[in-house]
Amino acid sequence: MSIPDVDETVEKIKNLEIQGAQSIAKESLSVLSKIVEEEGFDERFDEAAEKLKNARPTGVSAHNCIGFVKKRKQIEAIDAVLDYLNTAKDESGRMAADMVDDESVILTHCHSSAVIAAFQAMLDLNKDFRVIVTETEPKLQGVKTAKELHSMGIPVNYIVDAAAGLYMWAADYVFVGVDSIKPSGVLNKIGTYLLSLAAEEDPDTEFWFIATKDKFDYDNFSTLEERSTDEIDEHEHLEKEHELVLENPAFDMTPWSKIDKLITEDGEMKKHEVIEELNGSFTI
Repeated sequence: MSIPDVDETVEKIKNLEIQGAQSIAKESLSVLSKIVEEEGFDERFDEAAEKLKNARPTGVSAHNCIGFVKKRKQIEAIDAVLDYLNTAKDESGRMAADMVDDESVILTHCHSSAVIAAFQAMLDLNKDFRVIVTETEPKLQGVKTAKELHSMGIPVNYIVDAAAGLYMWAADYVFVGVDSIKPSGVLNKIGTYLLSLAAEEDPDTEFWFIATKDKFDYDNFSTLEERSTDEIDEHEHLEKEHELVLENPAFDMTPWSKIDKLITEDGEMKKHEVIEELNGSFTI
């Protein structure tokens, strides 16, 4: 077995070839597992672990999972965390599905494995529903969600981001995933906060975050990531010809006042329960 190229994996995480918080955590753990099998928990492991857990400034899941393994330095800890990531995601999805009314319309943004798990659980419960998917600029991450839902046999309406406010009247729920849970609110893909404001204006629309507890930012690690302006259409022309200042924030913060439910593998969590959880540390 060859030692994986850690820097190459970090680069793939940074440029979104590997995306999604749990996908990043799983790929990072896979790389570390191969290093451990070859060389054990030595200096190379420590160096790789630090690079991987700091690859994205919102990568709380990888930060927590790698930190858990570093404390224990046992190969069994890697396997245990990988098992946790799969089972917790499915359990949080089941928790959400149990709370959703039949014959619902759900609007979702970006791509979240926990949200996909919720939709699968709703199918398993034979619930009838339709999903409105935003395209999620600038990387069109909604395309992945729309294709995945279509392959599952779920009716999908695919819309541009700017149409979300117009379509909010049709949505009974907004389901979004989570990158980081903090005392002040929840970090997620840019545009999530605006969706929460639109949902707040419609008394018939509930705004839910679906997450797993590896997304809790116990160490106050996460920050709002600013990504390259190369992701913005016509960025070179705008910068060079018109000398505009381009900005590309990738995440925003939704405060607790705009959130109707936060659902994890343990069920719905209120703000005071979240604060109490954040006073501890990640464990499985």
